[in-house]
Parts: sequence; C-alpha cells; structure tokens
Amino acid sequence: MARRRDSPDYRRTWALIALNGSLDEATVADVEREIRLLNLPESRLIVEVSDLHFLDDYGVDVLVLLAHHMRQHGGLMALVDTCGHVRRALGDSGLDDLLPLFATMAEAMRSLNDGDGDGDSDGGDDDGEGDG
Repeated sequence: MARRRDSPDYRRTWALIALNGSLDEATVADVEREIRLLNLPESRLIVEVSDLHFLDDYGVDVLVLLAHHMRQHGGLMALVDTCGHVRRALGDSGLDDLLPLFATMAEAMRSLNDGDGDGDSDGGDDDGEGDG
C-alpha cells in the first residue's frame, strides 16, 4: 500500500517561489522573465501566493504560463494560499484544474509527491482513504 508523505520526495528537484504585493499588469513582465529562466525539468514547484494583495487578469495569465512551462518540462506546480485572497480571485476563473490551489504547504507537498498536482479548492478531504 502506498503511503502519503508530508515531506518532499528528495529524488525530485523541488522549488519554492514566494510572491507578494501585486501581480498585475505593472509587475508581470518581471515575473515572466524569471519564469523563462527556470530550468527545472521534471521538478515540483510550489508557488506561495498568500502574501499577494492584488491579482488581476495579467497576474492570472502569468500563473497559467508558469503552469504550462512546468508541464512542458515534465514538472508539476501547485499554489499555496493560506489567506484565501487568491482562492477567491481564481474561484470564478474556471482554472482549478490548471492551477491547483491548496490551503497549506503540507497539502501541496502531498499532492505533488503523489504526482497528480490536483488542488482541493474547498480544503476538504478527498483522498479516498476514508479517514474523516
């Protein structure tokens, strides 16, 4: 039986990007430039967005670009939003499958360890293990 882990699988490359302030038309060019420099084949990327105070359509687009970049290189990405600001902004976007969003770092790590990267936007327990 496979066991879920709360710590990263260190056989893979892991990276963390922490965004804060605004991710909008004025700031996305810098973030896009950094994304294009990422060379993380088959890696796991966690983007901590809890400290983003503003996210507009340009910001959502750059997160989608980052998710595509990771998948093109065999990797996976998850967002962590402990405050719920980004969760609310993305809630109406219909991008749940492309931008998996988690309430805690541990949930994101578990999902990326399992290799599916599927977010649980309502914070519920849907792991199928019947533990709750």
